[in-house]
Amino acid sequence: MNRIKNISKVLGLILSVSVLSACTSPGVDNKDVSGTITPASNDGSSIAGAATDADTSGEGASNEDAASNSETTDVADSDNVSEKGSDQSASAATDATIYRDPISNQEPVKDGYLNIVFLGDEQFLTGEAEGNTIPDLMTNRFDYTNIYNLAIKDTTGAIPRSQTSTKPSDYKEPNFTAMAHVLAGDIKADTFSSYLGTDGVAACNKIDVKTVDYYVIGYGYHDYYNGIESTNENNPEDEHTLHGAIVTGIKTLQEVSPNAQFIVCSPYYCRFFDENGKDIGDAFSVTKGLNTLAVYANETVLAADQCTNTLKLPAISGTLFDLNGHTYTQYLESDGLTMNLKGRRIYTDALARLIKYHLGFIGEEEANTTITIADYN
Repeated sequence: MNRIKNISKVLGLILSVSVLSACTSPGVDNKDVSGTITPASNDGSSIAGAATDADTSGEGASNEDAASNSETTDVADSDNVSEKGSDQSASAATDATIYRDPISNQEPVKDGYLNIVFLGDEQFLTGEAEGNTIPDLMTNRFDYTNIYNLAIKDTTGAIPRSQTSTKPSDYKEPNFTAMAHVLAGDIKADTFSSYLGTDGVAACNKIDVKTVDYYVIGYGYHDYYNGIESTNENNPEDEHTLHGAIVTGIKTLQEVSPNAQFIVCSPYYCRFFDENGKDIGDAFSVTKGLNTLAVYANETVLAADQCTNTLKLPAISGTLFDLNGHTYTQYLESDGLTMNLKGRRIYTDALARLIKYHLGFIGEEEANTTITIADYN
């Protein structure tokens, strides 16, 4: 793969990253979120933290929001909600009322519930023991939500090079396209029980794919780490590449979830250290044999552009939230890779804001405002 060509792709995609320090990072164009989602009209409906949530920029504002809207859950008071409690609230919302008025005219499936499925790697599993993963925290951003977390540790978007067939019976690892086939009913969930666990298999079997509003897709880091190709210019749907797997997986899910929106999340900014703890660079400078993590992040967004009904969360950009070379120690654990609780809160707010904009509850200016970690201190 032509390294120079790949890096040039990044120059045209990554949103303003001039604040990055330490290692030199590629220059970028300043694209905002308005180019990735479609504005929607507000029909006057409300959801917790939406129509009356004027400030979604930080947990520091949550108490004020709660004071002005008694129905809004303050995440600062509920970050340690148990996984059991989250499951109970989801099932209670489903069992209490079969039909409700649509949340908004832009609700993908107008049944009055936000059904959200997370697919990705451990970025959506961090905090699982404490009940404050990013999917857990999303339950506090909206009323009437059913959240299903199907993330799997160390998983890739692409299929392994050793897999030469894409028949459903030939998938041996639960990468994105394999999980798409599981939800489409082509592969039994218990095929991957050793990865999903009992709860994950049960969640797969519980999801009604026709009612899913949003699929949140977060792959790329392990494709990068394992030296899997980011794209195949001769075959944009090659499942052996990150780009092709995302495109193929989304198309598979669209067949069974025709009304769903797909939120493609790029890997976020991180730093790398050698075995002696020496800082050796960041997501824009360190390769694992093929390209930098920034190139892989680029491909996730380009893959979203190739599909219909997609929204994009370019987490590596530094413009949706200010995770960058100056602030990473406040967002990440000491390994430079894992998001701490504060980072997960901010990521959740950025994701919730994207959905609120799509539903028509906030405007373009608020949707494009950078969330800063200073607001959470």
